[in-house]
Amino acid sequence: MYILVIFVVFLTVTRATGQTIKTSYVCPTGFLSIKRNCYYFGNEQVTWTNARFQCEASNSTLLVFDSLKEENLLKGFIIQDNNRTISPSEKWIDGIYDWKQNMWKWGLTGKFIKQNAFTKVKKGDNFKWSCIALNSAKNNKWVARRCTEKKSYICKTQTNIFVEFKLYNKRKKNFNITKCNSRLPLDNFEKRRCNRLLGRSNDEPSEMIRKNSTKPHSRKHRFDGWICPSHMISLANRCYLFSTKETTWTDAHFECKRNRSKLAIIRNRNQDRNLRMFANNFIEENFPSSFSSLRNDNKRHERWIGGIYNWKSSKWIWAVSGQSISYNGFSIQAMQNRTTDSLKWNGIFLDPAYDNQWNAAKLTEKKKFICQVQAKGVKNIGRRKKKLADATITILKNKK
Repeated sequence: MYILVIFVVFLTVTRATGQTIKTSYVCPTGFLSIKRNCYYFGNEQVTWTNARFQCEASNSTLLVFDSLKEENLLKGFIIQDNNRTISPSEKWIDGIYDWKQNMWKWGLTGKFIKQNAFTKVKKGDNFKWSCIALNSAKNNKWVARRCTEKKSYICKTQTNIFVEFKLYNKRKKNFNITKCNSRLPLDNFEKRRCNRLLGRSNDEPSEMIRKNSTKPHSRKHRFDGWICPSHMISLANRCYLFSTKETTWTDAHFECKRNRSKLAIIRNRNQDRNLRMFANNFIEENFPSSFSSLRNDNKRHERWIGGIYNWKSSKWIWAVSGQSISYNGFSIQAMQNRTTDSLKWNGIFLDPAYDNQWNAAKLTEKKKFICQVQAKGVKNIGRRKKKLADATITILKNKK
């Protein structure tokens, strides 16, 4: 029975795409699986006491509801069955009346039954020697019946084994850079991706070809990856250098130029989100050895980018090109009550106090800065070998 179930699920899962972990719970023969529990619907008519013995004989117990959610799930299952496999007669569950303490209890544990799913109970009813049954004629509500009456019953047990499927597809999407800086373990794909995002030194793939930067509309080409200089960090198709020293905005501008780059220019929401996400999750101690200067600096800093205020035109511009800034990444809170006069000789910086949104300060202030260059687009040479997703199956004993 188990082999058949495992085989069918395996065929279904290996056709799926993307990375996933799927757990399938397997019930003993004759039991029906609902979530993590297994239920047996006994159709023979027995007393409440004999129903308990019948369940014990099949390594289970007479039904005890652990929660209202479980009760609703089971009732919904019985209704959907529509009498095809489950008898419409009343069914014993594990509840019994303790007439000495004047309360309903679960026979298995002796605990007081908190939920009350009874049909209308008349005052003065005598529940001595009464047990609980589900009445299918009344939407499976509880009814009190003499324990000596004969009815069908419901047994319950937990799954005695479960099958865990782990699928790996190397074309994973929606990779989040924050995982690179977390303490979570990384698989091989994630390690390679994080190495690329954090910059690579001498381990660049040999079967690569560089993009022809003189070709117009090069963004239309589909590249297999992006490569940055070994001292820079790759985010999407741009490379960034996070400085370790503080300078004025002007000195930062020329420092980037000496490194054949420019102060960072942010043109759209996606680029802003990638840069802010990385800056917000800066954990420098996790950087590889090539970034040793950053590893010793575990604070989040204000960092200059390439925007300045043109007080003649009353506009923010990118200093390298002189173009007006069309995308606005300023923090509303930081820029409140800022007048035109107060913005004279101001430059833009990423402010960690405002989730690394933009803020403005005098160009003479000293801050760290971010340089930027375009990443090199690369393509694999030769035919690509498509690999099917791998699947591993682990059969373990019950998890509690």
